[in-house]
Amino acid sequence: MPICVPIRNMKDTAAFAEPGHAAQAPAIVTKNGKETLVSMSSEIHEGLRPEAARAQLYAIVDKGISDIESGCSRDAKTLTADVRKQYDL
Repeated sequence: MPICVPIRNMKDTAAFAEPGHAAQAPAIVTKNGKETLVSMSSEIHEGLRPEAARAQLYAIVDKGISDIESGCSRDAKTLTADVRKQYDL
């Protein structure tokens, strides 16, 4: 469960980092009651990186499938011929 920390607490960096490390959860930094940014330990960040990369890969694959379904794609031979013709190769 994330914890909320007012932005003014960032002045004392040691005290600011303590709750996040103790809770092993991201700290949501607020300014005037609104979420401004998120701070997390490097361990949590490293754990999220593969998940973010996987989501990015799925988005690329979904875009490719959408392009194929809408007819916005070419086979490799056609693409190569078009590139050769366009660049006079």
